Amino acid sequence: MKKAVVLWTGGKDSALAFQASIGKYSIERLITFVPEAEAKFMAHSLQVIEAQAKSIGIKHECMVVKQPYDISYINCITKIKQSGIDTLITGDISTIDDYPNWIRECAQGIMEVHTPLWKLDRKTLIKTIIPNNYKIICSLSYKKYSSNSITGCVFDTTLIDKLIQMESDGEIDAAGENGEYHTMVLSAPFFKYEIQVDKSNIIERKEFTYLSIEQTSLVKNKYYQ
Repeated sequence: MKKAVVLWTGGKDSALAFQASIGKYSIERLITFVPEAEAKFMAHSLQVIEAQAKSIGIKHECMVVKQPYDISYINCITKIKQSGIDTLITGDISTIDDYPNWIRECAQGIMEVHTPLWKLDRKTLIKTIIPNNYKIICSLSYKKYSSNSITGCVFDTTLIDKLIQMESDGEIDAAGENGEYHTMVLSAPFFKYEIQVDKSNIIERKEFTYLSIEQTSLVKNKYYQ
């Protein structure tokens, strides 16, 4: 079985890609690319990502990327390959504004890239969240797409139906693939523990709102497989 790493943001797409790859690859660790000047992401809390890795029982590694980004990503991917990894797994669903897929471009000639969610129907994809016992929270959303912020909302049937309707109306990509919103996974079928958010605040910015997660705890995940 080929050895792989999952490029991990902590959001729903990287988690769904992880689940789709179980049994097909030997997943060795999670890797998060972080910018040189700012280790804290507004949409993707590194504190939560570390809790996710602990819940899965897998090693997590941050790799710093900096300008020029193409060279930096190529260097990081080369280091991953040199560590004995055969495949990068990503949660990418489609191209953005018709640009080539960034990871595939940077990994070309270095290593294989596996994108199990590629070109999947968005409605079908997000409808898998509830029957698979995921708990997902919206960590950031842009105001231009909706007057009612979904930041801090859990992905339940009401929110999923709303996103699907907004896509049908031509307002957004229901999966948020164009950056309309971002997510953090609090529980998944392969999480031994569910992450509880004990303390958080919704922060207002001019163009978006984001969830500042300040304290978490772990409880046994009753849906762990």
